[in-house]
Amino acid sequence: MTRGYLLTIFFCLVGLSVAAKMPSKWKTCKRSDKNINECLKKAVEEAVKTLKSGNPSLGVIPLDPLHFNELNIGQGSGPVSINLNFKNMDIHGISTAKVKRFRADWNNYYLEAEATLNVPLVLLGDYTVKGQVLVLPIVGNGKCNLTFDNFVAKLTAKGHEITKGKEKYMEIDKFTFDLETSKLRVFLGNLFNGDKALGNNMNVFLNENWQEILKELKPAISKAFGEAFRSIGNSVFSRIPLNQIAPK
Repeated sequence: MTRGYLLTIFFCLVGLSVAAKMPSKWKTCKRSDKNINECLKKAVEEAVKTLKSGNPSLGVIPLDPLHFNELNIGQGSGPVSINLNFKNMDIHGISTAKVKRFRADWNNYYLEAEATLNVPLVLLGDYTVKGQVLVLPIVGNGKCNLTFDNFVAKLTAKGHEITKGKEKYMEIDKFTFDLETSKLRVFLGNLFNGDKALGNNMNVFLNENWQEILKELKPAISKAFGEAFRSIGNSVFSRIPLNQIAPK
């Protein structure tokens, strides 16, 4: 769990009993609709756009950029054995999501989706790194830029029903986030205590070997994103009753 979401989750828990009306711009999809998944696909896509700047009444922080106070990615062994820490990380591009597929099983409180972005996903912030990448040692701290081209996210959410007063809500227990990209472009500033020659060579090396590096780091990145979106999802589901989100 990232520190950036501890306060978010705290306020979600405090606000569990605070009901909110579904935003007027959000589309309602009836469970009886034979094309409900198509309806939900459009509804979710539009909802993400409206949450670009967040929604205080729903306890949702801005989605674009999505801010992490801190994000830790540690790999203890293998080809990429590093301790990589990000701070003040802003993730740009989420609000451009295009939902390609969406499926809901409300009886089992299960949701799954696949989405692409109309722009590259860009991560900007501060970093520190120490360890070994493939055969080379790496150490540094400074500004970073990670850019994912043709970003694809595959998401699943599994939850259960809870009752508050006379209303029924969904609570997400598990959220999985799997990512794909056609290219990861990496820039880490101030590597090797500012040695430009070593730093430039390492950045070239990282970009030439991005597939192997991403393969090693993806489980940790996916877990961090999954926890973040579980928190955001529960902020919404804890405040809007199911009969508003998906009436029977």
